[in-house]
Amino acid sequence: MKHAAVALAVLAGLTSGSALAAKVYSSEGTELKVGGRVEFRGDFIGNSDGAEIEGTMADSTRARLNLKGKSEINESMTAFAVYEAEQDTGTSTFDNRYMYAGVDFGGQAVSFGRQDMAAVIVSDFTDITEFSGVQQVIRPAKDKRDSVFAYRLEADALQVQATYQAQEAEDNDAYGISGVYSAPFGLDVGLALSGGDLGANAGSESQVLFGLGFTLENLYLAGTYSQGDIDDKATGTDNKEFEAMEFVAQYQFSKEFSAAALYTYQENELANGSKEDDVDGIELVGYYKFNSNFRTYLSYYINNLDELKDAQGVVTQGEDTLRLGVRYDF
Repeated sequence: MKHAAVALAVLAGLTSGSALAAKVYSSEGTELKVGGRVEFRGDFIGNSDGAEIEGTMADSTRARLNLKGKSEINESMTAFAVYEAEQDTGTSTFDNRYMYAGVDFGGQAVSFGRQDMAAVIVSDFTDITEFSGVQQVIRPAKDKRDSVFAYRLEADALQVQATYQAQEAEDNDAYGISGVYSAPFGLDVGLALSGGDLGANAGSESQVLFGLGFTLENLYLAGTYSQGDIDDKATGTDNKEFEAMEFVAQYQFSKEFSAAALYTYQENELANGSKEDDVDGIELVGYYKFNSNFRTYLSYYINNLDELKDAQGVVTQGEDTLRLGVRYDF
C-alpha cells in the first residue's frame, strides 16, 4: 500500500488547494478531505495584463474550495476523486478547476476528467511565484484541461506521466508525455513533449520543454526552456513558432520569511518571419508566513515589453505591477 499511497498523493497534489485540508470523514478505508483558500490580491500601478490602472487598485481576489476522496478497493488498489472550484471577486459563479477520478495501484495511477496535461510537472519547476508560468504556451502543455486521460508513475527517483485529451470537435485531440528524475543530491531534471491538432484542415501545435531544478538547504534554483509551433500552418502575421525561458531563485531566510526572483520571457515568430516579444519581465517577491494557514506577500513585476497607449494616452501594454497578497489556507 505504500507505493499506492505515494501515487495517490501525487494525483491529489495536482490541485492547488492547501495541504492542510481537513479530514471530515473516515470509515472502513474511505475518507473525504475538504480544503481550499481565500486570497486577497490587489494590483497597483498596472494590472496582471500590463495595462495601466487609472484608479487606485485592480482587485483580483479569489476563493477556492476542493474536495478529495479516496476509498480502498483492496490491499493494492485505491479509488480516488478530486474536485476544485474557484470564485473570483465580484462574481456569483464558481469555475471548475479540477474534476477527475481514477485508481492507483503499485505506485501507478490512471485518472479521467479535467486535470493537468503531462508537461505541467516540468513547467512547475519555475512556476513558483505570482507572475511565473510562461511555459504553458500551447493547449497540450497547460493545466486544468477537460476530457483528459492520464497515466502517472512514481518509482523512487523517477516520475513519468502521459496524458491524452480527447475532444468532441474533429482533429482537436492533444497529447503529452513527461519525465522527471530527482537525484539524491538535490538536482531535478525534467523533459516533456506535447502536441495536438488545431482543427479540421488546420495546422498543429507542439512543444519541447526542458527543466532543471536544484535545492541546497534553504536555496532553490531552477530554469526551464521550451520551443515549438503555435501553428505550423500559420500565414501572414499569425504566430507560427515560439521560444520561451524562465529562471527563478528562491531563498528561505527563516521559518516565516522567504524571497524569490524571477525572469520570464517568450518570443513569438510570425509566419512572415518577423519576431515579437510576448512576455518579458522580472519579478521580485517576498513572502511572510505567520503560520501554516496564513501568509502575506508583496510582489513587484518589472514589465520589459514596449509600452502601448490608446487614443486617450492610457497604457494598455508594458506597465509594471505592484501586487499585495493576503492568503488564508484551510
